[in-house]
Amino acid sequence: MNRRIVILGNGSTGTLAANRLRRHFDDDVRIVVVDRDDHRDPEVELLVAIGVMGPHALLPPEDRRLRAGIDFRCAEIGAVDPARQEVCLGDGTTLGYDVLVVATGARPGVPVSGTAPNVFTVGAVGAVGAPVAEGPQAHAAVERLVAAVSGYLLRTESGSLAG
Repeated sequence: MNRRIVILGNGSTGTLAANRLRRHFDDDVRIVVVDRDDHRDPEVELLVAIGVMGPHALLPPEDRRLRAGIDFRCAEIGAVDPARQEVCLGDGTTLGYDVLVVATGARPGVPVSGTAPNVFTVGAVGAVGAPVAEGPQAHAAVERLVAAVSGYLLRTESGSLAG
C-alpha cells in the first residue's frame, strides 16, 4: 500500500524531517518536499556550466541535502485542503497526501482550511503544537514528528485492514 508524505518547506527543519522520515520508512512511502526556492545559486550554476567550477559545487551544504528517494518540487504553495488531503500548487497542479508536514519556518503561514489529524507543523513557528528554535530543539521536534507520523500511518493501515 503506497503512502504519501508531503513536506512544505525545504529549509533546515523541512530537510531534516524529510531525511529522518525517509530513513524510517520503506520505499512504499513516497516523500515529496515542496518549496518555492531550490536553494541553488544561479551564479554557481553559470560557473559550473563554463567549466570554472566542478559539478560538486552544485551540491547544497550537507545539512540541506535531501536523501535519495525523496522527490523535490520547486513551486509556490497555493493552498491546502485537509478535507481532500491535497496541496494546491501555484501552477495549478495538486499533490495528494496521506500526511502533510508544514515546515515553512518563519515564512507567512500556509493557507490551510480547517484542521486534520494528519497535518503536522514543525519548525521555527511551531513543532507539533509547541514553539521550537533551530538546533537541538528542532532535532527533538522532528523526532516527535517522526513518531507522530509513524503512529498515524500505522493507525490508518490497521484501520483500513479492519474496515
